[in-house]
Amino acid sequence: MELKQTFNDVYQQHPERLYYSPGRVNIIGEHIDYNGGLVFPAAISIGTYAAISNRTDQMIRFYSSNFKDQGIVTVSLSDLSYQETHGWVNYAKGIIQTLIKRGYQIEHGLDVLIEGNLPPASGLSSSASLEVLIGYVFSDVFNLNLTRENIALIGQEVENHYMGLHCGIMDQLIIAKGIEGKALIMNTHTLETHAVNATFKGYTWVIMNTNYKRKNTDSKYNERVKECQTVLNQIQTIQPVKTLCEITPDQLDSLKSWIKDDVLLKRFKHVVTEQARVIEAEKRMANNDAIGFAALLNASHASLKDDYEVTGLHLDVLVEGALKAGAIGARVTGAGFGGCAIALVPNDIMGSFESLVSQIYTDKTELVPTFYDVIFTDGVKRIE
Repeated sequence: MELKQTFNDVYQQHPERLYYSPGRVNIIGEHIDYNGGLVFPAAISIGTYAAISNRTDQMIRFYSSNFKDQGIVTVSLSDLSYQETHGWVNYAKGIIQTLIKRGYQIEHGLDVLIEGNLPPASGLSSSASLEVLIGYVFSDVFNLNLTRENIALIGQEVENHYMGLHCGIMDQLIIAKGIEGKALIMNTHTLETHAVNATFKGYTWVIMNTNYKRKNTDSKYNERVKECQTVLNQIQTIQPVKTLCEITPDQLDSLKSWIKDDVLLKRFKHVVTEQARVIEAEKRMANNDAIGFAALLNASHASLKDDYEVTGLHLDVLVEGALKAGAIGARVTGAGFGGCAIALVPNDIMGSFESLVSQIYTDKTELVPTFYDVIFTDGVKRIE
């Protein structure tokens, strides 16, 4: 494995342990994980690898094959504060600092090599993949006995309070708990999950990357979180709910008049209708109703475009191109503002699908999309 050879080249020794953490795709249920909703994600077969060896001192050395110019970043267990110049290493430092603050014993340092094949800023959760990976590595090496839920929650805490992105729990939890060949219906309020089938006979899931460099995504994401919290605060003055996703579409109609701001009303509408789509999607999947499921994907994208306003030109063109090329359903997956979309494509057109989508997309954007052929996989694990 190249990972071993790279570790040897960088650290002049063989690694002692190897690990893998997947990325994730969310099939439907977008921007509702921080609103207590049900979501429908799966772990995917591209992700982040780690090779490690133990040290006898208090230093941790990090190296990533994806950021070779950064070289080896050396940090001390006594100073894991955020430093902008450390880039991706901050995600790892945040996990370790959080473990130490919670009283877990990290007795010595490590040499760590990271190598990933998840495109950064694609909406496939490269940061969450890294966070869960580091949490799992340290739990395994130091016998911390962290549950997969614990690791996911620590990852979310690092995103929220160390990195400053007010995300929900979905990304970290599916990466920690993914099941091969399945998706998880996940209650982001209670953290309960159950595995469901995630494929339709005669169809293939295709992930499509806009390759559009996203701008100000974190600030826009945090803005949506704040808008939803504002709506929840207003609704709670008249109805005893803990999350926006407790509200049904019927209740939405009777509550609309209490939200005076048109933008906030659109955000509210997306959250409530998207939750209803996830519930319906689980039924369609159980009945092997690909056409009905695809209609929900299309409705989800329309809602994320018009009511939640997180898609943008590149994602809209890519989704429209997928539908013109023969996909029965397509939508943005992930935070939006660029990144990836997912499409449900009949197997008999797979030979022409990607080239036709590329032509449509490139003609309108002058960018070339990337397509990922993935399967749904297990969550984070140690590998041999």
